[in-house]
Amino acid sequence: MKTTHLKQGLLLLAALSLGHVAYAEQPAGASGGKVHHLVVIWLKQHGDPEARRKYIEGSKRLSKLPGVLSYDIGPVAGLKRETTSPAVDDSFDIAISATFENKAALENYSKQPEHQKVIHEVLRPLVDHYKVYDFAD
Repeated sequence: MKTTHLKQGLLLLAALSLGHVAYAEQPAGASGGKVHHLVVIWLKQHGDPEARRKYIEGSKRLSKLPGVLSYDIGPVAGLKRETTSPAVDDSFDIAISATFENKAALENYSKQPEHQKVIHEVLRPLVDHYKVYDFAD
């Protein structure tokens, strides 16, 4: 009786382990889950409220493109903290947080003619540099 339970337990453990390995081998976003796109922007006119406003207004057109589930944009919050930390970076001007249906939706978004037009004609002329972070659910 103990041998039967032991064999069943080992088989269950092996099945669970194989299932975990199969899941871990999938690339991020392969399951079709949501993809989050974070963009952190430093403007040529760093700290200028008018340059920030112009970027934010121009960027809002991108929120209407296909595949976008949510689109949030805003200036650095400028929170006052009691202590400083090298982990907190508030040197940027604007950040964007966009959520997409899946990996394919984000890939299609960046290929949209309207996206290309807004980026090249409206936004890029205002930007000194930027960072992009993409992650999947």
